[in-house]
Amino acid sequence: MSHGHTAYQDCIDACFSCSEICNTCSNDMIGMGGHGQGDMESLMARCIRLCRDCADVCLLSAALMSRNSPFAESCCRLCAEVCDSCAETCEAHAPHHALCGDCAKECRHCADLCREMEGAEV
Repeated sequence: MSHGHTAYQDCIDACFSCSEICNTCSNDMIGMGGHGQGDMESLMARCIRLCRDCADVCLLSAALMSRNSPFAESCCRLCAEVCDSCAETCEAHAPHHALCGDCAKECRHCADLCREMEGAEV
């Protein structure tokens, strides 16, 4: 299934955007503190870790797609999985951290575009 250069570039752009907001979201949470609530501290720690993982895998996916790597498709599958996991956690944390809602939306968008890259040709 060929998606053409535009879809490929859209996915690369989404990966860069997702990486940026995930880094911003995790950095912002680091300064928040856990408010002394064990469950909240655990959720926030999980959210920070997932945002960092998501940012990294998004950058790697964008880099591999940019150079037409034979591993781009596999990395995009992983990226979609990590983005979905990050989005789920950010959605749970959004009531306590406004940026998490935006981060979750960007992660969902990136995951959708990465899933479309399966079998894509530039």
